[in-house]
Amino acid sequence: MSLLRGYSLRSVIGAVICTIALSACKTPPPAPVERKKEPTVDLSDKVQSLERQLRERDKRIEELESQLEALKLIDQEHEKQRKPIRPPATLESPP
Repeated sequence: MSLLRGYSLRSVIGAVICTIALSACKTPPPAPVERKKEPTVDLSDKVQSLERQLRERDKRIEELESQLEALKLIDQEHEKQRKPIRPPATLESPP
C-alpha cells in the first residue's frame, strides 16, 4: 500500500510542479500601442471654414443658374426671330 501511496504522492507533486512551470511560461501582455498624437485643432475653425466654402458654393450655383436662365431667354428670342423656311418656288406644283 505504501508503494501505491508513494506513486500517488509523486503524481500529485509532479502535476503541481508542471502547473507552476506552465503558469510561469505565460506570454507577457502586449505592450501598449502608442498612438500618434494629432495636433489639437480647434473644430470651430474647421466648421467656419466649411461654412464659408458652402456659402461660396451656393453663391456660385446662383450665378450659374442666373446665366442659364439668361441663355434660355436668348435662345427663345433667337428661335422667334428665325424666318420660317419656305419651300423653293421650283418645288411647288403649278395649279
